[in-house]
Formats: sequence, structure tokens, C-alpha cells
Amino acid sequence: MTGIRDLIAQTRLDPDVLIRATLTGLTWHVRKPLADAEITTLGRLAEETDDSLLALPGLGQRRLDALRAELERIAQEKGGPQ
Repeated sequence: MTGIRDLIAQTRLDPDVLIRATLTGLTWHVRKPLADAEITTLGRLAEETDDSLLALPGLGQRRLDALRAELERIAQEKGGPQ
């Protein structure tokens, strides 16, 4: 399984871009636990592992899967590997 950092790299987006402005396919159910943990940019998100994200209150496996799917969708749109 591709790590979050690699998925973000595949999107070819600036690491300083805000998650809420870029990952528009995510519901607030996914964005809120990230924001509560002060994970607001793609660069900050790239510092996290699946395990550290799963440890966040309110972010379970289904929401992590939704986050990964959104990153994969953007990477695919940008022409990166799937």
C-alpha cells in the first residue's frame, strides 16, 4: 500500500496548499479531525503515517480510506501513478 507521503507527492501539488482548498471531495467528517490536530496543509499531512492518522480522535479506517481515495483521485487527474 502506498504511503500518505507518496500519495501526496503523486498529486504534484504544493505542500503549503490547504487541505480544505484542495481535497474538495472530502466531507467535514474527514477534514475536522485533521483540522483539530492542526493538520491543515498537504505538507503537514505528508508528515503523518497511517497509524498516526488512525490515532486521531474521529478518524477511523473508513475516513482514512476516504482520504487516501481522494489523494489517489487527484494524483490520477494530475497524471501520476495510480
